Amino acid sequence: MHTRTILMCTGVLICAAPLMAQSKQESTPAQNPRSNLPSRGRVKPATRPLELPLQNSTDLPPDTPVVTLDGVCDQVRKGTAAGCKTVITRAQMDSLISALEPDASPMSRRQFAINYARLLAASGVGERRHLDKDPAVANELRIQQKIVRMQVLANTLYQRIEAQAANVSTSEIEKYYTDHQANFEQGEVRRLSVPKPAPTTTVQDAPAWKAKADELRVRAAAGEDFDQLAKDAYRDLGIKAMPPTTKLNMVRRNNLRPEEEVVFDLKPGDVSQVLELMGTFVILKLESKQAISMEAARQEINAILRREHTQQELRNATQSAKAQFNLKYLGMPSAPELFPPPVLAQLPAQQGMQPNSVSRMPPRRWMPSRARGMTVLPSGQP
Repeated sequence: MHTRTILMCTGVLICAAPLMAQSKQESTPAQNPRSNLPSRGRVKPATRPLELPLQNSTDLPPDTPVVTLDGVCDQVRKGTAAGCKTVITRAQMDSLISALEPDASPMSRRQFAINYARLLAASGVGERRHLDKDPAVANELRIQQKIVRMQVLANTLYQRIEAQAANVSTSEIEKYYTDHQANFEQGEVRRLSVPKPAPTTTVQDAPAWKAKADELRVRAAAGEDFDQLAKDAYRDLGIKAMPPTTKLNMVRRNNLRPEEEVVFDLKPGDVSQVLELMGTFVILKLESKQAISMEAARQEINAILRREHTQQELRNATQSAKAQFNLKYLGMPSAPELFPPPVLAQLPAQQGMQPNSVSRMPPRRWMPSRARGMTVLPSGQP
């Protein structure tokens, strides 16, 4: 395979990467139900090529040709493609996919290979027509090459920073666990939640709702069942909806709203005061509490410290780079971060936690989404 052509096309391919995911949306045309009932025996419908079972590409030797393009080469020979040939092997195609779409499904990998061949062939025709001599095209090529270079450098910077931050020692984990033991408690909690009166409620009626919440708190402290208290409250206040469940199994502080974390400061069996939160009265009871062992918390602590290390390494590496954004141009009330912190994904044990829960870092990729208007910010950042 001619390496220069492949490298030239790779930059374009990076900017067109979302197009490679089209296979995920691929569908087959609807069939006429009657076509399955021929007059002379049942005939199995023909299978389209893209419906064939996907084979494991790693079963093929690395030097096996995946695509052979006749009439495509990197050297234009007097305006003709006669005698030109480009061969892309399985190893070369896998290398491209690993660099650009490392998590691609088998279907996406297949479509990637097809689209890459199409892109390579079309760019070869463009080369023969000397489209790169067009001033507008030449300018766009310069811009795209500059962007791809910046993207590769930015990716490498973050990857190396994250690799350095991944070195978390056992002593660091032990110290963090000791210093933050309150964060590693879990328990069974009861939550009695009663909606506040609607804005249309008269001023005279509003105190009755607060009085009902205080009454419920007294009854809860006396040991009455929370589920029954919720039913009584909804009935007495004329609320037609079913009350939410009151039992929270093995929750932690970071599962709760910040105002509700006080329940873990109670002794088992104690009931909180009435908490007036936005739109609701809440009464909490701590039924049991236990500490999570350091071994069980090790993975979570490791993720926390990796995040802290990454942020510190990023600050150290980028402290000389500053930016002044024109907020009117951006249409933003405040300036965005020039080097935003890593985007975090939740650990399996923490699904459903509040946004302040801790989690592990996914790999960062800063590839542009389109040839124009691409972003160099991590996913989800403004």
